[in-house]
Amino acid sequence: MQRDIFQEDFEDFENLPDATEQLKFIAPAVVEVLAGVRTVEQLSPMLSENIYLKLRDRAARAAKSRADSGSRIERPNLVVRNLHQESNKPGVIQSVVLLSSSIRTRAVAIRLESRNRRWLATAVSIL
Repeated sequence: MQRDIFQEDFEDFENLPDATEQLKFIAPAVVEVLAGVRTVEQLSPMLSENIYLKLRDRAARAAKSRADSGSRIERPNLVVRNLHQESNKPGVIQSVVLLSSSIRTRAVAIRLESRNRRWLATAVSIL
């Protein structure tokens, strides 16, 4: 029997890798995708299909906006300042990652769900 890679597959937390490092990677990487210094394809193994498509489309709009205005692509120097995560359901983590740069501080909300013994981001919001 073949399983759908996007099918819900909630598992015990003991059988899943620690999500902290993945959250610390995803949050700044999403901001870098929107800034134009990282491709969304680099995140594809960690994103649900829906989030991948939304991020790809938003990054394309941001690139067009930069091109229309003549703005340069600048790499944001992001530092993870704080990370809060909680689970109210096995196989699901809700988190907020605070990122700081020289210009601003941003919060990135990420929902991770278990899929095929790994964590997959099923919701991402930059606040």
